[in-house]
Amino acid sequence: MQRIADTLFWTLIALWLAFALAGGIAAASIFPAARGLPLSLEGYEGFIAASPEQGRMLVAGHLAESVFAKTDGVRLLLAPLAVLALLAQVALAPRATRSGARFVWIAVAATALLVGTFWSQPAFTARDAEYRTAARTGRATELLANATDSGPKLAVDAAHQRASWIAGTEALALLFLIAVSAWNAGGSSVRNYSSGRSWRRG
Repeated sequence: MQRIADTLFWTLIALWLAFALAGGIAAASIFPAARGLPLSLEGYEGFIAASPEQGRMLVAGHLAESVFAKTDGVRLLLAPLAVLALLAQVALAPRATRSGARFVWIAVAATALLVGTFWSQPAFTARDAEYRTAARTGRATELLANATDSGPKLAVDAAHQRASWIAGTEALALLFLIAVSAWNAGGSSVRNYSSGRSWRRG
Protein backbone atom coordinates (compact mmCIF):
# COMPACT_ATOMS: atom_id res chain seq x y z
CA MET A 1 0.00 0.00 0.00
CA GLN A 2 2.88 2.35 0.75
CA ARG A 3 4.22 1.95 -2.79
CA ILE A 4 0.78 2.62 -4.25
CA ALA A 5 0.41 5.78 -2.17
CA ASP A 6 3.92 6.91 -3.17
CA THR A 7 3.22 6.28 -6.86
CA LEU A 8 -0.08 8.14 -6.75
CA PHE A 9 1.47 11.09 -4.92
CA TRP A 10 4.41 11.50 -7.30
CA THR A 11 2.20 11.04 -10.36
CA LEU A 12 -0.35 13.61 -9.22
CA ILE A 13 2.26 16.15 -8.16
CA ALA A 14 4.13 15.75 -11.45
CA LEU A 15 0.91 16.25 -13.43
CA TRP A 16 -0.08 19.25 -11.31
CA LEU A 17 3.30 20.89 -11.88
CA ALA A 18 3.18 20.10 -15.60
CA PHE A 19 -0.21 21.75 -16.02
CA ALA A 20 0.84 24.67 -13.80
CA LEU A 21 3.78 25.32 -16.13
CA ALA A 22 1.94 24.58 -19.39
CA GLY A 23 0.40 28.03 -19.76
CA GLY A 24 3.67 29.83 -19.10
CA ILE A 25 5.57 27.58 -21.49
CA ALA A 26 2.94 28.12 -24.18
CA ALA A 27 3.04 31.89 -23.70
CA ALA A 28 6.85 31.89 -23.73
CA SER A 29 6.72 30.11 -27.09
CA ILE A 30 3.80 31.94 -28.70
CA PHE A 31 4.60 35.58 -27.90
CA PRO A 32 8.21 35.66 -29.17
CA ALA A 33 7.18 33.81 -32.33
CA ALA A 34 4.26 36.20 -32.89
CA ARG A 35 6.57 39.23 -33.02
CA GLY A 36 7.96 38.15 -36.38
CA LEU A 37 4.77 36.84 -37.99
CA PRO A 38 2.25 38.77 -40.12
CA LEU A 39 -0.66 37.82 -37.87
CA SER A 40 -4.19 39.09 -38.33
CA LEU A 41 -7.54 38.62 -36.63
CA GLU A 42 -10.99 39.44 -37.92
CA GLY A 43 -12.36 42.58 -36.31
CA TYR A 44 -8.97 43.93 -35.22
CA GLU A 45 -7.59 44.98 -38.60
CA GLY A 46 -7.66 48.70 -37.75
CA PHE A 47 -5.82 48.24 -34.47
CA ILE A 48 -3.22 45.95 -36.04
CA ALA A 49 -2.66 48.47 -38.84
CA ALA A 50 -2.23 51.31 -36.29
CA SER A 51 0.26 49.33 -34.19
CA PRO A 52 1.50 46.09 -35.80
CA GLU A 53 3.53 45.04 -32.76
CA GLN A 54 0.71 45.54 -30.24
CA GLY A 55 -1.68 43.94 -32.70
CA ARG A 56 0.48 40.83 -32.98
CA MET A 57 0.66 40.61 -29.18
CA LEU A 58 -3.13 40.82 -29.01
CA VAL A 59 -3.49 37.95 -31.47
CA ALA A 60 -0.88 35.94 -29.57
CA GLY A 61 -2.92 36.50 -26.41
CA HIS A 62 -5.91 34.92 -28.14
CA LEU A 63 -3.82 31.85 -28.94
CA ALA A 64 -2.37 31.48 -25.43
CA GLU A 65 -5.67 32.10 -23.66
CA SER A 66 -7.11 28.71 -24.57
CA VAL A 67 -4.14 26.93 -22.98
CA PHE A 68 -4.65 28.70 -19.64
CA ALA A 69 -8.41 28.06 -19.74
CA LYS A 70 -7.92 24.32 -20.25
CA THR A 71 -5.27 23.88 -17.56
CA ASP A 72 -7.26 25.63 -14.80
CA GLY A 73 -9.91 22.91 -14.58
CA VAL A 74 -7.37 20.09 -14.68
CA ARG A 75 -5.34 21.63 -11.83
CA LEU A 76 -8.48 22.10 -9.73
CA LEU A 77 -9.07 18.37 -10.12
CA LEU A 78 -5.47 17.33 -9.46
CA ALA A 79 -4.95 19.48 -6.36
CA PRO A 80 -7.42 17.73 -3.98
CA LEU A 81 -6.32 14.33 -5.29
CA ALA A 82 -2.70 15.23 -4.53
CA VAL A 83 -3.67 16.31 -1.00
CA LEU A 84 -5.44 12.99 -0.45
CA ALA A 85 -2.40 11.11 -1.77
CA LEU A 86 -0.15 13.00 0.64
CA LEU A 87 -2.48 12.19 3.53
CA ALA A 88 -2.37 8.53 2.54
CA GLN A 89 1.43 8.61 2.45
CA VAL A 90 1.66 10.05 5.95
CA ALA A 91 -1.00 7.68 7.29
CA LEU A 92 0.87 4.66 5.94
CA ALA A 93 4.25 5.93 7.11
CA PRO A 94 3.55 7.66 10.47
CA ARG A 95 7.24 8.00 11.26
CA ALA A 96 8.01 9.92 8.09
CA THR A 97 9.92 13.11 8.81
CA ARG A 98 9.32 16.61 7.44
CA SER A 99 5.68 15.84 6.63
CA GLY A 100 4.77 19.18 8.22
CA ALA A 101 6.82 21.10 5.64
CA ARG A 102 5.18 19.09 2.87
CA PHE A 103 1.72 20.09 4.07
CA VAL A 104 2.82 23.72 4.21
CA TRP A 105 4.02 23.73 0.62
CA ILE A 106 1.01 21.87 -0.76
CA ALA A 107 -1.23 24.32 1.11
CA VAL A 108 0.64 27.26 -0.44
CA ALA A 109 0.30 25.72 -3.91
CA ALA A 110 -3.41 25.01 -3.43
CA THR A 111 -4.05 28.51 -2.08
CA ALA A 112 -2.26 30.09 -5.03
CA LEU A 113 -4.28 27.89 -7.39
CA LEU A 114 -7.58 28.99 -5.82
CA VAL A 115 -6.60 32.67 -5.72
CA GLY A 116 -5.43 32.51 -9.32
CA THR A 117 -8.46 30.63 -10.61
CA PHE A 118 -11.12 32.63 -8.81
CA TRP A 119 -9.55 36.09 -8.48
CA SER A 120 -6.42 37.08 -10.40
CA GLN A 121 -7.17 35.22 -13.63
CA PRO A 122 -10.81 36.43 -13.86
CA ALA A 123 -9.60 39.98 -13.10
CA PHE A 124 -7.04 39.74 -15.89
CA THR A 125 -9.63 38.27 -18.26
CA ALA A 126 -11.99 41.17 -17.53
CA ARG A 127 -9.30 43.80 -18.13
CA ASP A 128 -8.21 41.98 -21.28
CA ALA A 129 -11.80 41.86 -22.55
CA GLU A 130 -12.08 45.64 -22.10
CA TYR A 131 -8.81 46.07 -23.99
CA ARG A 132 -9.98 43.86 -26.86
CA THR A 133 -13.33 45.63 -27.03
CA ALA A 134 -11.54 48.96 -27.33
CA ALA A 135 -9.28 47.52 -30.04
CA ARG A 136 -12.27 46.22 -31.99
CA THR A 137 -14.12 49.53 -31.79
CA GLY A 138 -11.22 51.48 -33.26
CA ARG A 139 -9.96 53.17 -30.08
CA ALA A 140 -6.35 52.60 -31.07
CA THR A 141 -5.19 56.02 -29.89
CA GLU A 142 -6.53 55.41 -26.39
CA LEU A 143 -4.98 51.95 -26.21
CA LEU A 144 -1.58 53.08 -27.37
CA ALA A 145 -1.44 56.03 -24.96
CA ASN A 146 0.30 54.77 -21.83
CA ALA A 147 0.81 58.13 -20.13
CA THR A 148 -1.76 57.60 -17.36
CA ASP A 149 -2.34 54.75 -14.93
CA SER A 150 -5.96 54.52 -16.03
CA GLY A 151 -5.12 53.51 -19.60
CA PRO A 152 -6.58 50.17 -20.74
CA LYS A 153 -3.17 48.81 -21.71
CA LEU A 154 -1.66 49.58 -18.31
CA ALA A 155 -4.67 48.04 -16.57
CA VAL A 156 -4.16 44.84 -18.58
CA ASP A 157 -0.43 44.81 -17.83
CA ALA A 158 -1.02 45.27 -14.09
CA ALA A 159 -3.63 42.49 -13.99
CA HIS A 160 -1.32 40.23 -16.00
CA GLN A 161 1.55 40.87 -13.61
CA ARG A 162 -0.59 39.91 -10.60
CA ALA A 163 -1.85 36.75 -12.31
CA SER A 164 1.68 35.79 -13.34
CA TRP A 165 3.02 36.32 -9.81
CA ILE A 166 0.33 34.10 -8.31
CA ALA A 167 0.84 31.41 -10.97
CA GLY A 168 4.57 31.54 -10.29
CA THR A 169 3.92 31.11 -6.56
CA GLU A 170 1.89 27.98 -7.29
CA ALA A 171 4.64 26.47 -9.45
CA LEU A 172 7.40 27.42 -7.00
CA ALA A 173 5.50 25.90 -4.07
CA LEU A 174 5.11 22.66 -6.02
CA LEU A 175 8.85 22.61 -6.73
CA PHE A 176 9.59 23.07 -3.02
CA LEU A 177 7.08 20.31 -2.24
CA ILE A 178 8.86 17.98 -4.66
CA ALA A 179 12.25 18.85 -3.20
CA VAL A 180 11.14 18.29 0.41
CA SER A 181 9.36 15.06 -0.54
CA ALA A 182 12.44 13.76 -2.35
CA TRP A 183 14.62 14.64 0.64
CA ASN A 184 12.15 12.90 2.92
CA ALA A 185 12.09 9.80 0.73
CA GLY A 186 15.89 9.72 0.65
CA GLY A 187 16.08 10.00 4.43
CA SER A 188 13.57 7.17 4.83
CA SER A 189 15.63 4.96 2.50
CA VAL A 190 18.80 5.61 4.50
CA ARG A 191 17.01 4.83 7.75
CA ASN A 192 15.57 1.61 6.32
CA TYR A 193 18.99 0.56 5.04
CA SER A 194 20.61 1.29 8.41
CA SER A 195 17.89 -0.63 10.23
CA GLY A 196 18.38 -3.60 7.91
CA ARG A 197 22.11 -3.67 8.54
CA SER A 198 21.60 -3.45 12.30
CA TRP A 199 19.10 -6.33 12.16
CA ARG A 200 21.49 -8.54 10.19
CA ARG A 201 24.33 -7.79 12.60
CA GLY A 202 22.11 -8.68 15.53
